[in-house]
Amino acid sequence: MEGRTPTLQTSPSRKKSKTARLAKLNPMKWFKRKKSRSFEPIEVSRERSSLAPHGTPPVSSRLLAQLPGALLERIFSFVCPHTQDETYESCEQSAVEDTCMLCDLRDLAHCAQVSRKWRFHATNLLYHSIRIDAVHYCELEDILAEKRKRGRHLGRNAEPEDTAQARLKLLCRTLRGDKGGVALKVQFLKTPYMTRETCKPDLASTVAVTPNLRYVDLPEGVFTDDSSCNILKEEVQASCPDLRKMCYMGGAERSLEMLANGRLWTNLEVLELSRLNMDPTILRRVVGSLPHLHALKVTDMRAFDDDLFRPSDYLPPWPPLSELIFENTPNLTAEGLVAYLFRSDTQESLKTLSLTTTGVHPSTLQQILAVAPALRNLSIIESVSTSFPANNNVQPLNSSSLQILHYEITSATSANSYANTTASYYTYLRTSLLSGGLPKLKEVYVLDPDFADSLIDLALPPPPFGHSPSKSMSNDRNPYHNQNSRPLSSNNPFSPPSLSPSVPSPRGLPASLSVYSKGLSEMEWNFSRVQPPTLPGRRGSATTPRPISSYGLESLNLRGWKDERGNVRKSVVVGNGFGGFLAVPVDDDRPRSSAGERGRERRGSKYDMFR
Repeated sequence: MEGRTPTLQTSPSRKKSKTARLAKLNPMKWFKRKKSRSFEPIEVSRERSSLAPHGTPPVSSRLLAQLPGALLERIFSFVCPHTQDETYESCEQSAVEDTCMLCDLRDLAHCAQVSRKWRFHATNLLYHSIRIDAVHYCELEDILAEKRKRGRHLGRNAEPEDTAQARLKLLCRTLRGDKGGVALKVQFLKTPYMTRETCKPDLASTVAVTPNLRYVDLPEGVFTDDSSCNILKEEVQASCPDLRKMCYMGGAERSLEMLANGRLWTNLEVLELSRLNMDPTILRRVVGSLPHLHALKVTDMRAFDDDLFRPSDYLPPWPPLSELIFENTPNLTAEGLVAYLFRSDTQESLKTLSLTTTGVHPSTLQQILAVAPALRNLSIIESVSTSFPANNNVQPLNSSSLQILHYEITSATSANSYANTTASYYTYLRTSLLSGGLPKLKEVYVLDPDFADSLIDLALPPPPFGHSPSKSMSNDRNPYHNQNSRPLSSNNPFSPPSLSPSVPSPRGLPASLSVYSKGLSEMEWNFSRVQPPTLPGRRGSATTPRPISSYGLESLNLRGWKDERGNVRKSVVVGNGFGGFLAVPVDDDRPRSSAGERGRERRGSKYDMFR
């Protein structure tokens, strides 16, 4: 046709040439290609080891499927140990040492993906005790922190997101999506401090769907009736009737009074009171309305006095408590505690007693120990301004159940700076230990760096045949003063021994006593182990050995003193040629340089330091 426009038709050969030219102009050819690694084949030896002549058969999946559920949960508890945390302590105080909680949680979540059976039992642990951590306690945190600095993990202000807050939101979404399932399994919920202080709405939404919750980390505003935490506190009161621990601080007097009705949190086991200013009778009614209470902590309350413990016909009785902690309660004395321990059920239940800056004087501790036959842990921390009272009626400490004793006595600022007021108090403790009144005591903590030496540096005990009970010293002075004075020694083995309490017989020490001591300027405790001496080998022998202190060489914390064989480092004392002595190691060779004494043999004497 003449009217048509002619079209250009290219042959296939021209198309190929054009494609070849475009391939030559490809800009990617100037970039260097990464060479692929060449892997050499590894020859695996087919020879069987002599230790395993027969190959171990693979574990069948049928055997794993037959494991009982209780055994699976027990195994999973070792994979993620913090799922077994049932303490009423905060997230910071209940952290598991030497492990990464987030990595353990990830491993347990991977176990839940193996099968339906594993998922069921792993879920019981995953949602029993929930712990939200902000960071990984391992090297993985550095890698993840770099990833959070870029991409979708950045916030509006180009800051990395709060991982703990993001995890709390995901947990809230999961629990609210399964209210009748995993939400009913949650009993413990622990969050970091900043998370619970800044994420109150998310925490309230989470608490609202967990009716079986026993412990949850709450912000401090809940304990002081702060208006910013009213919604969260109302959710806890309405949705968590089985709460086991609660704290009330100054400003929450009205909320504490609500417990006296017996309708709110009747299963409370731990109660903390701090800086409250209210009628003591209301406190008595509140504590009496909690039948399951077993631990009480009172801090900074002058209204807490002896009248609260006295029996009354109009007020409910005190429940038997196993733990009592008092801090800065100056109006509480030993008389009030003795009145509380008047009943037999309270005597048998009290296991721990802590007294810090109270009205209980160290000289009245024996009054409490006499009516506390089941007491195991006793702590008294006081600042004294006068010496130990010169009263002959003060009895040494005597308890057949006490195992741990914190006896930390310091001098008050009003005390005489030229008088050692605390020395007489530690002499009283030393006399009590040596008198044999604390046979089951295992650990003692004192603020006297020389206390362990005072148990060892005793006068030589008198011979068994030289004792004359008819003679005694006069009691016209305080027996606990001047504990450092020593009577003149006598070479007469038949001389009557001194019966002063400052130098008692060392046979009353417990079987193995661990002494932890430190000074006021020291941060760490110094450990010493004191053992009582053995009995004389023959009758009439005056060579009774003294107590021995190993100074912690057998403890696990001081393994650096030992070699590979477990032996303590040994040395020999030799003269230095100038009238002094040097301690030279016995077994270890002296250091040698690369160009020094190579090839030389040691001389005949291995103690020669001048070789």
